[in-house]
Amino acid sequence: MKRKIYVIGTLAVALSTGTILGQPQAGVKLQDKYTEYQGSQIVGEYVTNSDIPHYNVLLREYQENGYISAGEVIDINLQHIKDGGGKNIVLESYEGYDKTYIWKKSEDRIQFTVDIPQDALYEIEVEYFLPDDSSNAAVRKIDIDGTTPFIEANNLIFYRMFKDKNEPVVNSLGDEVRPSQVAIPGWQTTRCKESTGIVVDTLQFYLTKGSHDIGLEYISQDMAIKSIRLVPVQELKSYEEVKRDYETKGYTYANQEISFEAETEAIAKNDPTLRRESDGDPTVRPRSVTDRLLNTLGGYRWRKGNQSITWEFEVPETGLYKIGVRSKQNWNDGLPSYRQIAIDGKVPFKELNEYAFQYNDRWSLVELSNGNEPFLFYLEKGKHTLTMTVKFGDLTSLIESINQDNIVLSEILMDLILITGSDPDPNYDYDFFNTIPNLEQELQILVESLQAKYDYLEQITDKMPAIGNNFLVIKKQIEGMIADPFSIAKRMNDLNNAQSNLSTWYTSLQQQPLLVDYFCIGSPESKWKNEKSSLWDKLYTTVANFCISFVKDYDNVGGTLDESIEIKDSIDVWIARGTEWAEVIKEMADEEFTPQTGIKVNINVLPASQLSAGAVNTLMLAITSGRAPDVALGVDVNSPVEFAIRDAVYDLSQMPGYEEVEKRFLDGIMIPYQYNEGTYALPETMDFNVMFYRKDILDNLGLKVPDTREELYTYVMPVLYQNGMEFNYSKDFTQLLFQHKGEFYTEDGLKSALDTPEAFKAFKEYTEMYTHYGVPEVSNFYNRIRSGEMPIGIGNFSLYMQLSVAAPELAGKWGIAPLPGIKENGVVDRTSGGIAGQADIILKQSDKPEASWEFLKWWSETSVQVRFAREVEALMGAEARWNTANLEAFTSLSWDEGDLNVLQEQWKWAKETPVVLGGYFTSRHITNAWTTAVISGGDTRDALETAVKEINRELRMKQEEYGIFQE
Repeated sequence: MKRKIYVIGTLAVALSTGTILGQPQAGVKLQDKYTEYQGSQIVGEYVTNSDIPHYNVLLREYQENGYISAGEVIDINLQHIKDGGGKNIVLESYEGYDKTYIWKKSEDRIQFTVDIPQDALYEIEVEYFLPDDSSNAAVRKIDIDGTTPFIEANNLIFYRMFKDKNEPVVNSLGDEVRPSQVAIPGWQTTRCKESTGIVVDTLQFYLTKGSHDIGLEYISQDMAIKSIRLVPVQELKSYEEVKRDYETKGYTYANQEISFEAETEAIAKNDPTLRRESDGDPTVRPRSVTDRLLNTLGGYRWRKGNQSITWEFEVPETGLYKIGVRSKQNWNDGLPSYRQIAIDGKVPFKELNEYAFQYNDRWSLVELSNGNEPFLFYLEKGKHTLTMTVKFGDLTSLIESINQDNIVLSEILMDLILITGSDPDPNYDYDFFNTIPNLEQELQILVESLQAKYDYLEQITDKMPAIGNNFLVIKKQIEGMIADPFSIAKRMNDLNNAQSNLSTWYTSLQQQPLLVDYFCIGSPESKWKNEKSSLWDKLYTTVANFCISFVKDYDNVGGTLDESIEIKDSIDVWIARGTEWAEVIKEMADEEFTPQTGIKVNINVLPASQLSAGAVNTLMLAITSGRAPDVALGVDVNSPVEFAIRDAVYDLSQMPGYEEVEKRFLDGIMIPYQYNEGTYALPETMDFNVMFYRKDILDNLGLKVPDTREELYTYVMPVLYQNGMEFNYSKDFTQLLFQHKGEFYTEDGLKSALDTPEAFKAFKEYTEMYTHYGVPEVSNFYNRIRSGEMPIGIGNFSLYMQLSVAAPELAGKWGIAPLPGIKENGVVDRTSGGIAGQADIILKQSDKPEASWEFLKWWSETSVQVRFAREVEALMGAEARWNTANLEAFTSLSWDEGDLNVLQEQWKWAKETPVVLGGYFTSRHITNAWTTAVISGGDTRDALETAVKEINRELRMKQEEYGIFQE
């Protein structure tokens, strides 16, 4: 069922009345696509595929209808809660309490009945405990009387709190190292909230008088529950009201003044990515000049909705205080960053619900104020907490509007593609405005929406950010299409680019960084100096850093070894990854590996391209000059055998305990690292190939995800083409070859096996996918699955992360499935190659192979890989997901359960291709044969036979070069 979505004409008016721009109004029914409301703020409506309203729309309805808050708390008796099967849940003793419910993954749902005395708004409060077996928050879904009340109810989040494990330590280079984060165990009480931060407050649920069934569904992470209650909604007072209360109670000014450092006094964070940062500005305290001091907190890591940091401080006397925050906010191109500010766990007044920290590229001491006078806070003598949580403030409506425009653009593009196909004829008159009902009106609504957003930005910013000009550019392009509909066919790329740009802005506006140095708390009459660094200070710091660069090795990762540890040996490890990745490995090695073994690990960082064979790079030059490291991590998949051919790496299969280490990985993943009956690397990462599809589009087309290629060719592709869409295939011959029981090489690896009937059958199907079934030769699947032009196709890990992180408009609209294959005897063969990724090797020049092997054994352990994966993701976010080759560690990460099931099914069909002498020519000549058959229209058999001859010639030449001869 589709719902209407309204666009607000004047955003400022919409905000003042509580309307949220671009969201569906509750209770409307599908009529025409476009309706004009004279004298109303609503100027038009869109169509979307959801029949569930957004929470902010319901909140507006609550406000308009004057719904009252509940008058009393309703406690839910845990003994009356039932599981998904209708049986009473089992209560157990847990963490000091006798009657708690330990909700594990095996139970997907619980439910209870509640009697409501009168129509009222409630918040749902839960007291919970998260076991210390993960760094992730718990997520649940709620329904009332079997219905999801609003979209945000699908993602209720229960945070885990973290703190620094210890104080920073100074490494061997003189730099401070960020401490690891540890979970803070304990019971927490929270009211249900959604995870994005778009909704400012905790969620309110409108319940009518009578009996209601409330259900909670398990999404992720186990949790123990001690209590559930329905509580009245708490309305915040304005500052003026709070100030009058101060006067009525006779509160007086305090005469004391304190300050505290943001990085040292933080006691809790709800996200482990929030860590101390270093800033070299001369006025930041403590001052960092030549060595890295972790002297600030927040910054770019502290940018995502609902991320919070809590500080503890102590005031020496009771009274009224003002608060200052020394901060810098230079990320958002002129736009402010917003924080919800709470004292002792409660927001004191409305103005602090979403407080704006204005754009400033220099450090500034900001007094919390209403612009005319500082806010005063009544603090009793003793300890208090201050919590700041990321919110979006005035940008909330802008963010939601951009998302809605994106959805509309996607709908428009799909409608256009149904008419034109993926390759529109710019000289043909499609008569779009008559062929697609209401297209003109929808484009006009987009124009008005973009102008409204631009006008709104003018009101809330002193400097128009780049996003405002982007709105005008897109608006002008659409106006050109309205004026000349014939031009739409040749300007389809403009719409695609507009959607891409709006998606980028939608994501970037939800990033609200803020870097904090210290806090000041004092008397309202206190005069605080706003320190600014002078030209001399900056010059001194610059010169000092320049001078130290001649003696400080920035490629070497500093260590933090305890001096009491006895060092028996040391190894040199080169890593082809970023510095932050290397620092995590070094920290883990210093904490775990070296104390256990006495082997010190020296780490150097190199660019990824510098650890490969077959090219002039750092590692090859080091081998040639006799200065190679002991171990190299992150080596290209084809390089270990190339090094083995040159006798430059050790055969790891001869190392003690190799058989146990091999069990950590997928069966067959070692094949690309094997040569002459030896294994010359351990896999570090692995890829996967699966089928990606748009759920919404396939549902609209009435298509099921194909299980076999026969279903793909017979049922799916014809429907796609009839609707102007296409299937994506990424020129991967291995899937077809293996599923047809073919091989790349003969068993001895000396000749090509592509001259077999099985190989020809596979190659024929491979080329016919493009010549007979119309699969495009070249395509950007990521962009085209977003636009809807390619609603289904084959992709890998990289595409998975792109869609997960950089395509917010597709959240919940895409999925993955096992590869379609060939069905034989009731079983679908989904065999696919290309699983093995980067690898780890021990160089033959090393005179410490035993110590190096001990390091690789430790590095590939499940616990080590899990910790590294979590540390890296915690440090840099979900986009840094570590695709470890350790199978058990891979499944322990934060994957969607359904997606993980797909990956595990596809792994059953993983098969790798051996690397042989001269094998680099194989892929080159398969591509040449494909080009001859598909692009040039040549004979398929002739093209493949020519390729086999050329491949065999190169194999023979390399075998002769290295003294291996065919019989």
